[in-house]
Amino acid sequence: MASSHGGIERGRGLPVDAAGTLDRLRRAVDDARIREHLRRTEAALRDADRDLTPERHRRRERHLDRLADYRERGDFPTNRHRSDRVPLFVGDDGTPCAMAYLLREDGREDLVEAVTTAEPTVRIEELPDGHPVVEWVEANGLTRAEAARVQPAYPEGIQFATTCGPVPCWLAGGFASLVGLAAAGAVEYVGYRLAGDAFPDNALKRRATLAYLTALALFVAPLVGLVAFALFP
Repeated sequence: MASSHGGIERGRGLPVDAAGTLDRLRRAVDDARIREHLRRTEAALRDADRDLTPERHRRRERHLDRLADYRERGDFPTNRHRSDRVPLFVGDDGTPCAMAYLLREDGREDLVEAVTTAEPTVRIEELPDGHPVVEWVEANGLTRAEAARVQPAYPEGIQFATTCGPVPCWLAGGFASLVGLAAAGAVEYVGYRLAGDAFPDNALKRRATLAYLTALALFVAPLVGLVAFALFP
């Protein structure tokens, strides 16, 4: 049985403290991804040109303000239902997703409970015409596509090379690769300058330092690229 300090987590072969650190890092990265997804979604919805009645426009703006509050609060559900990245209406601890939060703030806890009971990982675009949630969405100045975009996808762990948000995955991968190469180039450039200043008269030490920094850059580049890719909403 694993001890509470320095033990091995059952089934994973990781020290308990290391597993906890990795989980906190995973949550921090995914929280940043979700925040960025919601920020971009809110900005896109505010910029959208919709022909609405004054009442529906007022409701729409009110819900976008609530979406901003939800994002700034940063309390997001954790997916423990499926291993892939899917929407999650309400987490096991009762934490709502963005859409469930908007419904609750509007006093529609009944709709949240109905969706959670029927299918907690449902996508708004999969709901049929006439569904109470779809009717609520349209009555509040949103389209079904906009409501679906509000739904972030929550992975059980960081998912690389899965959904990349509003851009193709090849484009997200290309951007992440450029970020990784830029990080490697920065390490090489700074290392070259520092090695030259530190050992101006010792070529052997300069070469040894540069070799070490090159190895470090080769490690940093894919790590930075993977993090950049994971942050795509």
